[in-house]
Parts: sequence; C-alpha cells; structure tokens
Amino acid sequence: MDKNLSTITAEKILSGFETHYKSFRESSVRAKKYFEKRQWMQLLKDSKHRIYFYDKQVKKFCKDIEKNINISQFDETLWANTKLAYINLIATCNQPELAETFYNSMFCRLFDKRFYNNNFIFVRPGISTTFIDIDNPVITSYYIKDKNLETIIKSILNSFCFNENYENIDRDAQRLAQQLIKQTNLLEGQSCELQMINSPFFRRKASYLIGKIISHNNTSQPLLIAILNDEKTGLSVDALLTDISSLSMVFSFSRSYFFINTRYPAAIVDFLKSILPTKTKAYLYSAIGLHKHGKTLLYRTFLKYSKVTDEKLIIAPGIKGMVMTVFTFPMFPYVFKVINDKFSPSKSSTPKKVKDKYFFVKSHCRIGRLADTWEFSNVAFPIRDLGSDLLKELTDKVGSSISIEGDLLIIKHLYMENKMIPLNLYINNANNEQLAHIINDYGCAIDELINADIFPGDMLTKNFGVTRQNRVVFYDYDEITPMNNPVFRKIPTAKYEEDKMASEPWYYVGPNDVFPEEFKFFMFSDHKNRQIFNQHYKKLLDVDYWQTVQNSLKQGNAKDYYPYKVEYRMSEIYNTKS
Repeated sequence: MDKNLSTITAEKILSGFETHYKSFRESSVRAKKYFEKRQWMQLLKDSKHRIYFYDKQVKKFCKDIEKNINISQFDETLWANTKLAYINLIATCNQPELAETFYNSMFCRLFDKRFYNNNFIFVRPGISTTFIDIDNPVITSYYIKDKNLETIIKSILNSFCFNENYENIDRDAQRLAQQLIKQTNLLEGQSCELQMINSPFFRRKASYLIGKIISHNNTSQPLLIAILNDEKTGLSVDALLTDISSLSMVFSFSRSYFFINTRYPAAIVDFLKSILPTKTKAYLYSAIGLHKHGKTLLYRTFLKYSKVTDEKLIIAPGIKGMVMTVFTFPMFPYVFKVINDKFSPSKSSTPKKVKDKYFFVKSHCRIGRLADTWEFSNVAFPIRDLGSDLLKELTDKVGSSISIEGDLLIIKHLYMENKMIPLNLYINNANNEQLAHIINDYGCAIDELINADIFPGDMLTKNFGVTRQNRVVFYDYDEITPMNNPVFRKIPTAKYEEDKMASEPWYYVGPNDVFPEEFKFFMFSDHKNRQIFNQHYKKLLDVDYWQTVQNSLKQGNAKDYYPYKVEYRMSEIYNTKS
C-alpha cells in the first residue's frame, strides 16, 4: 500500500479544516467591526452565513479528495493509514478536536455508514486538548487590592480596544465597582482576583466581557459585563451579571450563537465550563459558533449513555405530534425527533418544508424563545434499547426513514433537542404561583417572537416547553414563518345568527389568513387560566395589535430583547432610562 497517498489525503483534509477555521475566525473579526460601526444587518447576515459555511467547505474538499481516490470501492488499509497520518499532523494543532470533527464530516460524506467506526473515523477523540501548548493565554488576571477595584475595572474595559469611545467610562467603571460589591458581598478594600477572557463575545447588538471573580478563600463566581453601542452616545455598560442562573440565561440553548475570535476554543470552553457547570461542553462549543463539534460531543454522549443505561427508549411524554415522532430515554436530557412519512390532513407541509423550517430557526436570531436543534444522519440505535411500543410507532410513522441492520435500527435523519417539560403538562400540574408565572411567560414568549419577526403558527400549549429556568420556549417548527406571510384579519360579522352555528365559517378564509380572535378557543380551556393570560396579553387576541406589529417590522423596527432581567440593567438601577 502506498502510504504516501494516505499522507497526501490527510494533508488535504487538514488543509480543508484550516481553511474553514480561518474563515470562522475572520467572521469573528468582522463581528467586532460590525459592533463598533453598529452594522447590525451585516452582523445578522454573517451569523446566518456561518451556519452553512462549514457544510460548503466539507463539500468542496470532498470533491478534491475524489480527484485522487476512487471512493466507489472502500480501501480499508488506505483509510486506516490516513487516519493515523492525520493524527500525526494534528498533534501540534491548536484546535485538534475541531480538526477531528472536520475529518469525520468529510469521511461520512464520502462513505457508507458501515465504515463509521473508530478504525476510520474519530468515534473517540484521538488527541487530547488537555495539553495543548498555548502560546498566548486566553485569560488575563487582574489582582484587586488597596481599594483599586474601580481603576482595575476601567483598565479591563479599555483592554478590549474597541474602535469606539465610551459615553462615560469613568461613570461605567464606578457603577460596575458598586454593583460588583453589592452583588458579591465583596468588602470594600478586600483583595480578590478577576480573570477575564481576552476576547469579547458578540451577539445581536451587544458585546459581552466574560470572566470570573476569585475571592481570598479561593471560591469563585462568574462575571459578565454587557456592553451596548448606541448611535448617539457610543459605548456604555448595560449590565453586570455575577450569578450562574443569570449567565445560564445568556448562554441558553434558546439563543443564537456567539462570535468569538480565538485560536484555542478548547481553553475557552474549559473556562466557560468552570463558571457554568450545568452546561455541557457539547452545548458550550455550540454556543460559541462551533455547533458541528458540539454535535460530535453530543453524539458521543448518546453512545456512552446507550452503553451504560438499562433504560428503554420510549415515546416522549406529551401529546403526539402530527408531523414529528419524538422519543427519548426517560432520564436522558435530550429528545430525538423524526419527521413522519405522512402528515395529518390538516397539515399542508412536506418533509422538505419541515427541514427548511428547522434551518430557518437555526439561522434566525432566536431571542431566547426558540429551541436549538442538532441535525443527524444515519444514527444507529441498538434494538435492545427500544421499547416495543416505540418500535411499532417508528415502523408505522417513519417507516421510510428506518432500516434494521443486524441488531441495530438505523434512522436516516433526525434532530436532537434539549428535553423540556411540555407546557400543557406543566400547566396541568402547576400550583397557583407557578400558573401565574408560566401563563404570563407563555404570553410574553409569543409577544417577543412576533416582535422579532417570527410567527409561530400553531400556538397550542403542547408546542411549547418549559426550561430549567422556568422560561417558555417554542419547539414545534412545521408552521413557523416570518411575520410578513400571515394575513391577520378580523372575523366578519355574521348576517344571520344561525351562521354562527354552522360547521363551516360563513366567510372566506384565504390560505394565509389568521384570525387572532380565535386564539382564545384553543389557548386555554380553563377559565382561570384564560383570566391570567388576559391580564397582560389580551392584546394577542386583537387583530389590530398583530397588524401594528407587522407594520412596525416592515419599517425595520424589530425589537431587541436582552438576555437578562431588566433589574440588572444600569439604566434601571440608576434610573437613567431615556
């Protein structure tokens, strides 16, 4: 066997990865410039472009590989040696874990699933990220002593070298120092250490400086400074967060990915994991825009869980969907979603349209109200893991998407998603206090979605979930659409009383017509729940409100929603709202 061909192939794949990661970093450099120049539409476009750039790179470099290798016949020795050569090449790489994922992506695009084993791909990691030789540390440490907190904070703000002036950096440093002492119970003059990630995080219209506070007894807590860039006043600190729960909301799976420019993503993720212990590395990689590697780690989590658990995969709790079949392990934190072969007659969609909807959500600014998903192909489930009811359900509902090979059930295409409590089930078991909160948040979720140019379509409570932070998140995407598509109408007055009793409407209903008055009939059947909803969100039953939102969006006035509570905003704390 010509080992040189293996080396050449490995070098080509690594070249493909390096091209990809260079483009990834360049997009983060542009994000900083867009933030400084307040070019929000360009930032949004780059955010969307970055989602599919990876797949374009994989496709491009697969074609290069095919020029030199006959892929119609699989050469086991060639590809085993190619993997070994690749391991040697990435041994000194600063992103070996991402390089392995890129290798897997190319291999899996070229070859059949029969060869998806650790002899040929990185089912398990080949290079540890623990001992990467970091030339430039990803964090800077600041020592607080002798009442120099305000001075150090000002130094931190200046260290990020934004090409824009602060409106009043002395004021912001003073406020941050005051709030840091208040939120952490830090005594004035007490020594501590601030460790800050050197690269700012960018998303939507904000920049985030992230670090942690280490006290004299070696305990630590997270630190996040949110910075906005106003057209009239320039940069200003908008909020300070120092608790895990608040940072978890900023890093929620229901929000869009960050931009961050780094040579050492593993070190960034390790640091984030130290301040957000409940977040998995799979999610944290995704959160910083490296969702393909997040997907790799998630799949490894599934493989490990499948090997050690004695649970059976079951149909997920809740009302069965008309478009997707959803299943899970009872204690596994994720669900699996497969598109059904046939939809209910009331659904006019197709499998392709459903996939397009999921991609639309992936690339849209998710504002904390749309669940992220990971898309997979050819996922193998040991048949021993499947309960009999689920196996029958999959055979009946998604027969064209499954095949059985030996003791494995292969699903051609599926999505994985964070497990949430379906809102309808949560409401059924909630006490009065929980009901008041969650029904109001349901109304808030719909209101925020439509003001961010997203019409959910089917707003039944079964299509929403409740997160660990008790936030309502939408997760049924087969009818989701931008707000310019629906035609919001008022129900015409009936000429005759008997018209209201007819089984069919007495008025014409177009394919895109929506009648907000009708929402009250399916949102809540319980009178008490309707009363709670109507206290703050009765406007969602009024066609005039929906048309007003549409008109505002047409003028480019999509609202901004901050990923933290309003009481953390400096304008709220210091009563300086404009």
